Amino acid sequence: MKQKILPTLLLTLILSYSVVARQNNTIDSLENLLSTNLPDTSRLSVLTKLAKFYLMQKGGLEMAKNYADEGFKLTEEKSLKVPYKLNWAMAKIYHKLSNPHKAVDEMKIAVKKLSGSENNAEIAKANNFLGWLYFYAGMFTECIETYKKNIEFARENRIDSIVPSAYSGIAYVYSNLEQTEDEKRTLYLMMEASRQENDIKSEAEAYFRLGDIGMIKDSNFVFAIENYKQCLRLRKELHDTSYIAYTILRIGWNHYLNGDLDTSLYYFFNSLDYSIPINRLMNITNAYGNIGTIYRDKKEYKKALKYYYKSIKYSIKANDVYNLSWLYKDMSTMYASLSDYKMAYENLLLHKKYSDSLEMKKYNKGMADARTRYEAEKNAKELELLSLKLKQHKYFTYGFAGAIVLVVVIGILLIWQNKLNAKRRISEMNHKISEMTQKNLRQQMNPHFIFNTLNSIQYYMYQHDKISTNNYLTKFSSLMRKTLENSQHTSIPIKDEIDALELYLQLESLRFKEKFEYEINIDEEIDTLLYKIPTMLIQPYVENAICHGLINMEGKGNLKVYLKLFKDSIACTIEDNGIGREAAQEIKKKKNSDHNSLGTTITESRLKLVNALYGKNMKIEYTDIKDENGNPCGTRVEIHIPIMT
Repeated sequence: MKQKILPTLLLTLILSYSVVARQNNTIDSLENLLSTNLPDTSRLSVLTKLAKFYLMQKGGLEMAKNYADEGFKLTEEKSLKVPYKLNWAMAKIYHKLSNPHKAVDEMKIAVKKLSGSENNAEIAKANNFLGWLYFYAGMFTECIETYKKNIEFARENRIDSIVPSAYSGIAYVYSNLEQTEDEKRTLYLMMEASRQENDIKSEAEAYFRLGDIGMIKDSNFVFAIENYKQCLRLRKELHDTSYIAYTILRIGWNHYLNGDLDTSLYYFFNSLDYSIPINRLMNITNAYGNIGTIYRDKKEYKKALKYYYKSIKYSIKANDVYNLSWLYKDMSTMYASLSDYKMAYENLLLHKKYSDSLEMKKYNKGMADARTRYEAEKNAKELELLSLKLKQHKYFTYGFAGAIVLVVVIGILLIWQNKLNAKRRISEMNHKISEMTQKNLRQQMNPHFIFNTLNSIQYYMYQHDKISTNNYLTKFSSLMRKTLENSQHTSIPIKDEIDALELYLQLESLRFKEKFEYEINIDEEIDTLLYKIPTMLIQPYVENAICHGLINMEGKGNLKVYLKLFKDSIACTIEDNGIGREAAQEIKKKKNSDHNSLGTTITESRLKLVNALYGKNMKIEYTDIKDENGNPCGTRVEIHIPIMT
């Protein structure tokens, strides 16, 4: 095996180096040309090529953007026609800068310019890339329409490699929309088109993605294995060692999920035969870790530890935080089953360490992406301002064109000023919403709740109840992390809000020792990932219901939270069978406490600001529930939320 793989790896490295060397020589030659006295059209062509070459270089995005901007500036100064290749290059730049809508706008211009040409292959390629940009911009209808039209165009003009790629893009849309059957159907079409064009790579990709559907979405591990094996057969034809190893890993994992431990073990060892010679660390760490888990399940604990530690060694070398996180978690579970609670606890701490590190990496990546988008928008605004100044200089050069032109200019300036004022007002309202969100965050994470939770954790520790302590700590840290993540956004998907609410209710239920029961029901027609609501909207009202309605009553309380979809709104109802609002107010006055009322007041203020900013009609209704004798027996709060996506 090593004798076959090592020469292939060496050849690949030599070819890669030669390609990079040729690209670097080309870039140097083009940059030298810029220092010569080139005609304007030739200079524009050189700038466009440099932008395209730097896009292919690692870390070359900033240089690509600089050359593309210089090209656009040249067309403005010299009144030249912008070539479609420059628009295409700028679309790729905006895509890499995480600005998908501007990328779409640039690519639409490039496609429009190409549509009149006879270069059918370039037109098809451009439309496929436009479809991909539509996908990243979340414009799924436009994405599917673009791909389908391009499939017809490619077939009419007999253009290779376009149809499988287009079907691949459509399948990604269906996957994102969780339309699994449509996704499968499209992947089979991709597979058929790949065979017709003898595109082995695309056919292998289709089989692999069908395997993923079987494993992740359908839990049909036999179906997954069948498709992964077909993918493996094709990737062996391509001699794609890295992907061969990765596909074998998937086959092994599905055999494990299907309960066939010995077969799974065979495939994981087989994956190492391919991964170790090419030093593919991510595959090696995964294989060793899964081998350890299989031996753990077979109760061969010495072997399990041997392979766990091998996986840890390679994971540290690869800085694979994700792998380290689940490895220590599995080891903690193994030690707990052996009643070695000291080692179980130590490994659980290591799991938490790497788990938190992983979350921090995600947070830092999000911040870096946000910073990149901010810089891109800032540069775009500076370019717009520069263009405006150039236009103004032209107006002054031509002189005054009379009173009519002056009136027009004044009108334009007034409209511009009105737009600036409108933007400023929106910015101020967004700032107020942000302040309200922060206040709501501080209210939601109030010291009373945190201290009471920590006291409960301390109680379990004194009772030497390690399982309850770990359970309580895990839920508490998850709630804090979700609260901080959600607070960064004005609105979030309903699923994120409900996940945080579920954690909060679990903690309160544990803290008050099953003082109340709760249930959360969501209308089946509500897409919890698509529909959004203002951040931290429901929790303050749930907290009011618990602290003022249920805790002060005798006996066990009930709390219900349910969401129902109407024509153009979602109704969120929080209902309890507590002592009612009047009795709760009397108790509050005696305690001199205003914490929860402040939380709901802040939430209502945020809703008013959101209504003013987006023209939405959110409203809250309170209902005192009474029994047949007119005595208070609970409170119902109904929040009407217009559909937001």
